[in-house]
Amino acid sequence: MTDLDKNKDLELDEALLADDEDEEYEDDEEGDEYDDEEDEDDEDEIEVDTELFAEQLLRFSCFSSVPKDKDADELFDMIFAAYEDEELTEEQDHTVEFLLHIQEEESPFNLSRALEVWNKDDRAIFLDIVKEISDSIDDD
Repeated sequence: MTDLDKNKDLELDEALLADDEDEEYEDDEEGDEYDDEEDEDDEDEIEVDTELFAEQLLRFSCFSSVPKDKDADELFDMIFAAYEDEELTEEQDHTVEFLLHIQEEESPFNLSRALEVWNKDDRAIFLDIVKEISDSIDDD
């Protein structure tokens, strides 16, 4: 191997090492971005009116077995914990997502799937709630 080849190999090794160091630095920066995203997520949390949530939730037949003796905050905490732990039925999931969506538009809700999985009574309650919201907007 000539001196020129050795120098090229050294330059290549140095370039590769420099790239690795840059990647580590970029990874650190990405970690910082992730931390920023977490801060933004904390800021984006939905402030839920638990009274409204509980009142509407109890209207859906898919939640007919929910204990009625709990106050709104307890009921919300119980249902939301079950939702996060994926312990609800699909019908219940869509109900929770709908009730969160009516309080915060950024909260995801799949209308077409909800209408497919809800029974006739729950679809009727959904329509009643939408009509009530619409009427309240017209009254303002």
